[in-house]
Amino acid sequence: MQEKIIQWMKDFVEKPNPKLGNWAPCPYARAARINNQINIQQGTNPLIDIESINWTQEVYVFWYPTEEFTAQEFRQIAQDLNDSYMPDDIVILEDHPELVETVNGVSMNFGHSALLIVQRLKELNAAADKIRDKGYYDHWSKSEVDSVVSWRYK
Repeated sequence: MQEKIIQWMKDFVEKPNPKLGNWAPCPYARAARINNQINIQQGTNPLIDIESINWTQEVYVFWYPTEEFTAQEFRQIAQDLNDSYMPDDIVILEDHPELVETVNGVSMNFGHSALLIVQRLKELNAAADKIRDKGYYDHWSKSEVDSVVSWRYK
């Protein structure tokens, strides 16, 4: 699964997309991958997995078999984790094949497993602010920005 995630990053996450104003879905992913700043591993229990992070890298991706959690269970797990960890400058983004996320008609989902993507909140928001000023979100609807980005600033 780690290889599938890396290939998805190379083939989709890091590639400029015309529907996104020729921005890559994540403009920072390629540099993070090349600089070995992404740790990808199979998760066992979301709470224990988050607690196990040693913060030697910028991004931690935990993958879980899709059938392990329903879409709603996975969304609730991420919400509960964020309620607990955001005050400590940690944010958890979820991706589940049944929680379809589109931006300007582009499906952003990995699709092969459920993912928890864990990062430092202040760093992620600072990075989002930089690309916002350069027009990254110009092709996103307000509801897309709100569901992916705005909630992290509260």
